[in-house]
Amino acid sequence: MDRAAHTIAVGSLGRMHREHGGLDIGVYGARGVPSTYSGYETFLTLLLPELARRGDRVTMYCRSGEEFTSTSWRGVRRKVLPAVPGKNFSTLSHGLVASLAARVARHDVVLVVNVANAPYCAIGRYTGQPTVLNVDGQEWLRGKWGKAARTVFHRSARVARRTANALIADGAAMADVYRDEFDSDTTVIPYCVTTDDWRPDEKPVRNLGLEPGGYVLIAGRHNPENNIDAIAREYAASDLPMPLVVLGTANYDSPVTAAIAELARTDERVRLIGHVGDRNAFFDLVHHAAVYVHGHSVGGTNPSLVEAMGVGARIAAFDTPFSRETLGPDATCFELDGHSFAETIGRVISDEPSVDAKVRAEAAARAREVFSVDAVVTAYRDLLAATAASRRTTVLRTRWASGS
Repeated sequence: MDRAAHTIAVGSLGRMHREHGGLDIGVYGARGVPSTYSGYETFLTLLLPELARRGDRVTMYCRSGEEFTSTSWRGVRRKVLPAVPGKNFSTLSHGLVASLAARVARHDVVLVVNVANAPYCAIGRYTGQPTVLNVDGQEWLRGKWGKAARTVFHRSARVARRTANALIADGAAMADVYRDEFDSDTTVIPYCVTTDDWRPDEKPVRNLGLEPGGYVLIAGRHNPENNIDAIAREYAASDLPMPLVVLGTANYDSPVTAAIAELARTDERVRLIGHVGDRNAFFDLVHHAAVYVHGHSVGGTNPSLVEAMGVGARIAAFDTPFSRETLGPDATCFELDGHSFAETIGRVISDEPSVDAKVRAEAAARAREVFSVDAVVTAYRDLLAATAASRRTTVLRTRWASGS
């Protein structure tokens, strides 16, 4: 652990820097903006325009092979750079090219997402360009990666504290992982989402032949650690009467998708819909579900879970420290052990309407309070400003850290 870490309270340096003009911020590690893919992809779609609105010059280095152009979007400058296609090479190849481009551009500070890019952060840090890295989840545990890729992710997490000036963990539980496993200090800033432009509409639900309140929903990337196929199997083995609607896809030939498709062929309750690109339609499907099932097992604060809270969904989550931290003390959680899942879903479905409405309202209120867009964006900007000003290892104390 870097004992010389520059630790300050959120607010002071960021406010001081704003008074003297905006930051020049370079960003890489995601596909680009705008994006509806998930995780930090959708978060950057919210964060970067807000930073630009607050007076910063923001440049997003987008990957080629996607539908991005080198034009401005909502005040964010975009530069499309090449990437080698493929699940294992796209992130690493683009990260190398983008890190060099960001250094040549002489940004005040660079924001990087995805811990696989940790080695490239050294290009900036050791040549005088401060770098902030959002480490995201435990990629080295994700089942979609082979042994070599998992090794790269784990080694990247180990070196991150030396290659970046500041690390961001998206929750206190993830900060604990980096402290205990990698002896690394992190600034805790969760993801946030906004549903300000959304109003409940039953039409997207009925267009799929569904009834509001008459189905169970699960959504996410079709990766093994999200447990979507395991949940579909447990649902098929139960006597739960409602349809199970499965949203999402994978960016590779996923055996999870194949397993769900096979269940759908043999059980008419299982309905595989795929990716829903219209965010408001997605929110409607989540909101109108009798239960929104969150099966993610790896990583910290998950944006899709915060989204579900924000639209007032009735949520049942796979029992992890990350889900409990996000949902709070009244979380409804389940295990995948052959009976807990079906019992939990059945209990939620049988709740009185007044109880259901109360739980939904409390989830939405928690999303607004704990995962406030203004608070999250301000914390990001304060960390970026503090890191740019100090050029040392920087850690901020935030409201989301353990004991705060």
